[in-house]
Amino acid sequence: MHFTVVINMRNPNALIAMAQVAQNAKNPYEAFCEYIKYCAFSNCSSIMTLSEIRTAVGKEFGLYMPHNVLMKCLSYIQDAGVITFDAHQIKRVGSFDTEAFDRERETYRARESAIIQALKQYAFKYKREWTTEYARELLIKALDRNGLAYDIFLYEGSSTNGTHEQTISESEMAEMLPDDEEIESNDIANQPLFTDEYFVGKFIEETLEGDTVQKDYLKKICAGLMLCVGTYQLPSADTSGRAPQINGTNFFFDTKLLLRFLGCASEAAVSAAKELVELIQNAGGRIYYYPQTLLEMEHAFENAAKRLSYGYPPSDDEMRLYALRIQNNQAIINAKKASLRSELANANIHYAPHETFTDNERIRFGFDRGDLQQYMRSYLPWDPQVIDNDAFAIWETHMRRQGNYSEYCGTGAQLPVFVTTNSRLVGIALKFREARSGTPALYGWKQNRLPVITDIRLTCRLWSPADHSERMSLLYLTANAVAAKRPTERYLNNIRELAIELGKQVPAYSKICLPAYFDDIVADAVLKNTMGEEDKLDINNFATSIAELSEWRAKEQEEITNQVIAEHNDVSDKLERQTQSIIDGAVESGRELLGWRKLALWLVVKWPITATVIFSAITAGISLIIGNWHPMWAITLPVVLKIIEICSASNFVGKPLAKWLLPKIDTSISKRITKELRKAEQPHKDTIIQQIKEQTELWVECKKISES
Repeated sequence: MHFTVVINMRNPNALIAMAQVAQNAKNPYEAFCEYIKYCAFSNCSSIMTLSEIRTAVGKEFGLYMPHNVLMKCLSYIQDAGVITFDAHQIKRVGSFDTEAFDRERETYRARESAIIQALKQYAFKYKREWTTEYARELLIKALDRNGLAYDIFLYEGSSTNGTHEQTISESEMAEMLPDDEEIESNDIANQPLFTDEYFVGKFIEETLEGDTVQKDYLKKICAGLMLCVGTYQLPSADTSGRAPQINGTNFFFDTKLLLRFLGCASEAAVSAAKELVELIQNAGGRIYYYPQTLLEMEHAFENAAKRLSYGYPPSDDEMRLYALRIQNNQAIINAKKASLRSELANANIHYAPHETFTDNERIRFGFDRGDLQQYMRSYLPWDPQVIDNDAFAIWETHMRRQGNYSEYCGTGAQLPVFVTTNSRLVGIALKFREARSGTPALYGWKQNRLPVITDIRLTCRLWSPADHSERMSLLYLTANAVAAKRPTERYLNNIRELAIELGKQVPAYSKICLPAYFDDIVADAVLKNTMGEEDKLDINNFATSIAELSEWRAKEQEEITNQVIAEHNDVSDKLERQTQSIIDGAVESGRELLGWRKLALWLVVKWPITATVIFSAITAGISLIIGNWHPMWAITLPVVLKIIEICSASNFVGKPLAKWLLPKIDTSISKRITKELRKAEQPHKDTIIQQIKEQTELWVECKKISES
């Protein structure tokens, strides 16, 4: 079996073509129009056939153009008056500046050459002598670690027609596609401590930390790859390049993708998974997971906790990164396992029980699931249970589609799809389709229309390059760089042995849990001190690396602590200001609720006037009886009492009044204000009541009198 490669990354112009594609992100079709025009105007003849233009683009840029994309581009170019297209013949009628195009391409070529030379020099520092061709191949593998160039491959059967399409065999395809379930060789002794891919990953990371044209070029390549993949999936009837309709469509996520969403991977991979979830849910799609996926997630956490308990890092590299981030805390891992369903449900990702299909449905749409499982086991070197689980997911998703592969996933038919991080499942599905060509239920399986799709390809299909090109390409580029730095089993074993030996020689180090030594920062320190020479990794060099790391970490921890304190203080200040604002508003409103209580306080504070009024009333009554009344009778007693208070500095009249009245008014005020407080003000009830009283002058004066 042979497959046609959609993007031939080994073409010398392929990376440049990807970078140029990214310049036209707003309309995914415009990216290819320039290539068609260049080939049309570079040809010696002014007339070309469809087959000839596709061949020319393939040879020049390494791009296989699907028929619908080619036709759409030709319509754009014809509308612009550059060509005419009739009877499958393309004729030049306008103009195109091929020299300007070549100048721009040479600019990109110079950047690419500079990056490859810089990569070679970087590797040479660590005693790696690479040819330009080998360095470029390693760079391509790192940039396309998601398998974008080979994830979309078109089955063409055996290629004997001699056309431009690059074809690859099954073995070549298997070598090119990434494998998330890859099992390392048992020959650990012959493994390198640091793979060549490790140095490429470090080189990309360091390039991304700067602000150079090389960084911009790398981002453009990745963005161009994603844009091409998205464009190849657009339906031929779509003229706007808008995102496909997925409202109401069910997407079934695989184990690793959900673990990434839950944070169990590098930060970039986690962000990428969350981006995809957001893209799906914002477009009205629904995300689920099968029962076997839940079991696999639980098993992943169990294995990670067990490995940590034995002093080893988790066997899965992405889980290792997560364990380091939580300081290898087994309790957190166990808690994460226990809350899996609830955490996913809170993110609107739900458990989907296996669906029951009728006998009629199994006859009309089904095929033998056991046959698929056995077929996959014969070609994939993974854990048999993992293979069976993936086969089950593919089979059930196929059954849920009821044999409908007339469109991609989604569309008006709401066709479901199983979303995986592993490109090999796409390849094995197509291979199974070919091997079982006599099975009617599989007739609809073809490129881009399968019951399974990779997460990166789905992202490329749903995203909006015009809005997210820079961020999304950088995100995947960073994730690829981290993934390329996967440590070998030999490195992990050596570090563990050295850590144990160091703990025996220096007791202080014996208190450090062994998994802590598998941090990427430790690897960087070891690499710095050995400079890639494996025979230099001994106990002395390891101790030096750890000592330098300890000093650095102490400074780092101090900076982190200071930052945390500053952030805490900032948050506290904001919270305090918000709280005070709530209190101030409640106090301002509460003061208006005092009502008659102010009058009562005033009567106590101004008791001489109160007494005068009272005595005036009393003496007025007496005068009616005796017929003799004088104003002095009403004020004499209060005045005399006030004079005595002033002279003796004793509120012997006002104090008893205040002590009698204050508790009653206090209780009344508290009840009245509490009743009117809003929900946000309730927690600060006591403070609000206290400030209302303290800001009421009459209350303060009355309080002073009672305490005199």
